Amino acid sequence: MTEERPAEQAASVYRRNEKMKHIPLSPRKKEVLYTVSGNLVLQIVTAICGFILPPLIIRTFGSPVNGMVSSISQFIAYLNIVEAGVGGASIAALYKPLADGDIRGRNSILSAASRFYNRSGVLFIILVLALAFVYPLAVGGQVDRIQAALMVLVLGMTGAAEFFLIGKYRVLLTADRKVYVISIAQMFAVIANTLVAVVLIRLGCGILPVKFASALVYLGRYVFLSLYVRRKYTHLDFHEDPDTKAIRQSRNVLVHQIGALVVYNSPLVIITLFCSLKDASVYTVYAMVFSAVNLLLGSFSNGMQSFFGESLVKDDIERTRQIFGRYETLFFAAVGWFYSMAYILIMPFMSLYTAGMTDAEYMRQDLALLFVVSGILTNIRNPGGQLINAAGHFKRTQWRSVAESVVNLVCSVGFTLNFGFIGVPLAFVCSSLYRTSDSLVYSSRQILQTTGFTSFLKILVFGLYFFTASRLVLHAGLFPLDSYGRWIAGALVYGTALAVPLFSVAVFHRRKKCPIRK
Repeated sequence: MTEERPAEQAASVYRRNEKMKHIPLSPRKKEVLYTVSGNLVLQIVTAICGFILPPLIIRTFGSPVNGMVSSISQFIAYLNIVEAGVGGASIAALYKPLADGDIRGRNSILSAASRFYNRSGVLFIILVLALAFVYPLAVGGQVDRIQAALMVLVLGMTGAAEFFLIGKYRVLLTADRKVYVISIAQMFAVIANTLVAVVLIRLGCGILPVKFASALVYLGRYVFLSLYVRRKYTHLDFHEDPDTKAIRQSRNVLVHQIGALVVYNSPLVIITLFCSLKDASVYTVYAMVFSAVNLLLGSFSNGMQSFFGESLVKDDIERTRQIFGRYETLFFAAVGWFYSMAYILIMPFMSLYTAGMTDAEYMRQDLALLFVVSGILTNIRNPGGQLINAAGHFKRTQWRSVAESVVNLVCSVGFTLNFGFIGVPLAFVCSSLYRTSDSLVYSSRQILQTTGFTSFLKILVFGLYFFTASRLVLHAGLFPLDSYGRWIAGALVYGTALAVPLFSVAVFHRRKKCPIRK
């Protein structure tokens, strides 16, 4: 056989590359692309719209009103516990019938989920009515009591819609790797809500009409999702004989949900009870900024659980390890980049964003630092947590969730009584240190059947790089970020400088064969 000459080799490589350009993406890769893209666009839109309303509300109605709206939202989030884990258990149960094309099995699980959602919705409404009576008593004379009671009812409308209208569609689309459809519906609702709220506030409407209009806007998601699901899924029947045994793990999921509610939704509740609505407003502004960071990171992780679930159902542990390893590497790199940028840019941004908000002290560098640390700890556990949920290990890990919530609640109350509302994020750091390390070890040993050493090594490498790089950037202080224009320019310069390892990792994985295939 004759050896190819250099010119012929080059021509051969060129022809192969040209052929590769015309090879269409597999359905699996398309779903990954749609999921990530849909989530990314949603989170960007949500972040932008989220920054528009708070300063408008604070400057128009004052910090106490903004604190009231935020704290009521957190109280209502607690009431969502009546969902009782049905959503998570139903999603896990749907992986197999969807993979097997079992229409009857799918409908039976959805019928059971729909029935539970309706029952939970009735209980949710009863609890909202009770909250409308109790909440005004808790806030004392900081805001008008009648206004506070009506605000509870208005904000409760959206939660009720989730139970009676949207929950069953969300379960089906999430399990079937169609999270991007939910993202599209949510994105348009967020945009419409922001536009309506800005217009009504500019027209001089009160906070109650503004929030009532927002609740009506969010109900529009039901129309979109119901039309899509009815058209996409044939022989869909929510009145099939319910398979309640398939979602028997809902009680175990409930334990996890209670733990998550205590950890993630207790801050504003504790601040409202032990501090003031002004303190709640300050905390909310910082939480909003870092929520935007988490939302953007979430665009890279939302929807991956269903891919892990399908792989585990097919008992392909080696493929699961490949998918998880590459996803974890890229996600850890993204966490490092996003939170390094947040660490560098947060205080210059807050000085610009809170200009004119003079009825409370919004410049709190200690609060910003604690948000950075807690955000990193929370996000690096996400890959392992998704793997645990995909495997359906709700019962095996429920005591871990209980332990985290107990640590968080005890530390939150104790620290807040001694240090003020800064004690809340400090307590979050304490509980996250335990749960994050535990999730990394459990997912590695119990599901992937590995030691977990690689995961901790990734954290160490990325942590050292981004910490050193961000400290050097702050020490250099290339130019002042004293206007939005300079702030954006600085963000672009610093972001580009810090993104070098991300590009390196992306190129490295691009050269390898992607395990996510048809």
